[in-house]
Amino acid sequence: MSILLSDKAYELIKEKIKNYEGNNISVRKIAKEINIGYSPAREACNRLTQEGLMEIIPGMGYYIPKVKEKILDEIFEFRKVVEIYVFNNTFDLINQRHIDMLSKYIENQVNFLKKKDIKSFHQYDKKFHLFFFKLHNNSVFTNQMSNIMDRSYFCSYKTVDSMEKNKNIDAVEEHKDIVKCIAALDKESAIKKFREHIQNNEKRFKEGFFYKLEKSLLL
Repeated sequence: MSILLSDKAYELIKEKIKNYEGNNISVRKIAKEINIGYSPAREACNRLTQEGLMEIIPGMGYYIPKVKEKILDEIFEFRKVVEIYVFNNTFDLINQRHIDMLSKYIENQVNFLKKKDIKSFHQYDKKFHLFFFKLHNNSVFTNQMSNIMDRSYFCSYKTVDSMEKNKNIDAVEEHKDIVKCIAALDKESAIKKFREHIQNNEKRFKEGFFYKLEKSLLL
């Protein structure tokens, strides 16, 4: 039961701290706000700290750091290296059932984009990218990638154009191009498209965050 409550607290607090950037939070206060016990809330905060979404300030408690450019650099450095490696190593394992599954993820992304449901849109974006990690079957890589994507979405929610339609349509079209190459058994082109997709994602994230928000966020 404690594990289930901790997982629930983790999801609720992760969603809530999007509004606390640059501020300290009290575990007792946030536990009360989400109507959950102190212990599972503290466990969740410790987990979020390990993932880099929170920090512990001695004598002050938990702090929600402002997003820095270095964080995005680290996120996309990981993705350019590890995600391409995983995709390259799983390409030959992908079958028609997998292609249908990836296509369904894309279809759901399109539907949620039409509804302007950015959270659900990101959920299926995450499913798309984690698919290759799960097929690779390395739990360390999968857990790291899941954390990396959550951190990137956390940054995205701070952008003024996180639901800017054209940018998200571009991302979906890139997913489609990747799947087309997979279906055609064109590994070289698929890897090229995947690498370009990650590079374009980095550009979209940085344009959305660093060029449209106040310069103070860079300090």
